[in-house]
Amino acid sequence: MDMRAMGDDFMVCLCKKKKKGELIELIREKELKTLDELREQGDVGNKCGACCEDLEQLLEIAYE
Repeated sequence: MDMRAMGDDFMVCLCKKKKKGELIELIREKELKTLDELREQGDVGNKCGACCEDLEQLLEIAYE
């Protein structure tokens, strides 16, 4: 899925109910660079893991 095309209210992690906008903000605030950092700091992608590909994209686009 192309995360650039999704709005800030898009639910990225269904298990933890985390939206794109709040995750982008967290990435920038905490200066997260890796998926492991985002999984730990954001408490996402660590239950079923289905959102990990989308989380990787957020890490890329957060600093554009």
